[in-house]
Amino acid sequence: MTTSSTINPHSLDHFFRGAFSIDIVLFTFHNGTLQILLQEKSDLPFEDKLGLPGNLILPNEDTDQALEKLLVSTIGTGNFYTKQLRTFSELGRHPLGRIISFAYYGLVPFEQLTEPLSEDLSWCGLEDLPALSLDHNEIVKQVTKRFRKGLLRHPRVFELLPEKFILSQIIAIYEQAFGRTIDKPNFRRQVLTSGLVEATGEFKKTKNSLGRPAELYTRKTMEKVSMKDKIHFNFT
Repeated sequence: MTTSSTINPHSLDHFFRGAFSIDIVLFTFHNGTLQILLQEKSDLPFEDKLGLPGNLILPNEDTDQALEKLLVSTIGTGNFYTKQLRTFSELGRHPLGRIISFAYYGLVPFEQLTEPLSEDLSWCGLEDLPALSLDHNEIVKQVTKRFRKGLLRHPRVFELLPEKFILSQIIAIYEQAFGRTIDKPNFRRQVLTSGLVEATGEFKKTKNSLGRPAELYTRKTMEKVSMKDKIHFNFT
């Protein structure tokens, strides 16, 4: 086994035997379900297995360029919230060689996705995630932890919503992200008193609703509320 102590420090060849990649955990919210984009892999040894969308970083690309190219090639746009999580550099994480992955996550409103997905891409409910290739389940696990923190500390939920939304959509996102049922009346009050939303005066008839149509809200303008502002939702 070769160790750092046995590598000739003057032989740089040892330090260039690897590659870098971009992987993205992309969240959206559609039909009442929090979903993640998955890709059916075509390359051996992962043929026909599902994993996260990703690409190797070319020698003439930086991470920003590689991420933009990946997003445009998968969903047609990179114009939405993205955040780098961390690098995954564990030894043996890829059977073909040393590949260090820069893992990102993104939050995109489904209404912004106007191009049809290619046949190898599909949306999967967060609660129905299958076994994925490589360490992609671990990447999703770590991203979900970061996503939850964002939901509690910042108004990240609005990155997943259309311009006009109903409060039950916010509740559904929180319940599915945290995998638990929350006190809906109490949480609704917290949202309404947070200063983050304002009523539009419009209403939406929801499925299976026999009563009054649900009121439509919008988030307050960026001049009034910054997406970096702290929030204090408590339902634990």
